[in-house]
Amino acid sequence: MSKGIEARAKFNKIRYANCWEDPELLLEGFDNGKKYISIGSAGDNSLSLLIKNPEVVYAVDLSIPQIACCELKKYAIKFLDYENFLKLLGFKACDSRLEIYTSIKENLSLQSRYYFEHNPEIIKDGIIQQGKFEHYFQLFANKIMPLVHNQKNLTELFLPKSIQAQRMFYDRTWNNWRFKALFKVFFNKFVMGRLGRDKEFFKYVDTAMISKNIKERADRALRDVPTWNNPYVNYILLNNFDYALPHYAKEENFDIIKQNIDTLEIRTGTINEVATNSGIKFDGFNLSDIFEYMDKDLFKEVSSQLLSVSNIGAKYCYWNMMVDRRISEILPENFEYKKELSQKLYLKDKAFFYKDFIIDEVIKND
Repeated sequence: MSKGIEARAKFNKIRYANCWEDPELLLEGFDNGKKYISIGSAGDNSLSLLIKNPEVVYAVDLSIPQIACCELKKYAIKFLDYENFLKLLGFKACDSRLEIYTSIKENLSLQSRYYFEHNPEIIKDGIIQQGKFEHYFQLFANKIMPLVHNQKNLTELFLPKSIQAQRMFYDRTWNNWRFKALFKVFFNKFVMGRLGRDKEFFKYVDTAMISKNIKERADRALRDVPTWNNPYVNYILLNNFDYALPHYAKEENFDIIKQNIDTLEIRTGTINEVATNSGIKFDGFNLSDIFEYMDKDLFKEVSSQLLSVSNIGAKYCYWNMMVDRRISEILPENFEYKKELSQKLYLKDKAFFYKDFIIDEVIKND
């Protein structure tokens, strides 16, 4: 039997302190369903799904540190006001995060409390800065970008402007020879595997094309998608969200997420195991980019297991970064590829790492 990523990669630290997929694609891709299951990761996109007034959202992750991250954000929203929520997570400067954390920690599971008690610096320094992937981008912003662009150009990139003006700025100023060169040095399998993602996440990737592919996607994001309200570009280049908060952390979304917070259930395990043991038929599946890490046999096996707990009309939303995977190709009798909607939403994607965003709809589940 094929081994999943849980048997190959390490999950002993926070890998992602923020979600690096755009939840607005999920919110538009899912229609009026009420029961969702979502890859937990840092919790952001599972929290964003609460905007849809669901009956239940399962946030699922293999990693105990990622579960701790999800729980901290859930209970920060539930029990804190908006100002202290921003301070605790690290969106705002604060010298009393440990005290704020103490006021809510009894609500966390024993395993999450244990994790934070043995890693208090994660709370003290703001959890949104504490993932391996975030540390990778911190190195990029602090050590690499100053060699490429000055503060004047950085500021100009984030000023609101028309797409036409943004393209002109990118072509004439931003996309210089240094910017082109840095992708070959910083966005390759060795550096990304050592400093960003686990090397096992590249098992099924044509590694010769990594830096070229990411450069092409960065071109699209910085030329054709507004940068001034893009939280992902904001963090990658500045290591903060000062110009644009993630969707779940925006003030206009805070109250409705708080009202629905008890519909979020956080579970440890693989998404197929949790889903099949839940006793629920789901309407929507946020599958992140998990199929990247599976061979074709395991991809089909997991997809079939998820199909067994799907309602007719359920939407599966997921991303391809380097490896082509589409459920409607391997299970064509059960799924219909929503090509037009998928491609329309992909063009809006603020998280530019991915080559494709896919929505597959269940048309038959037996």
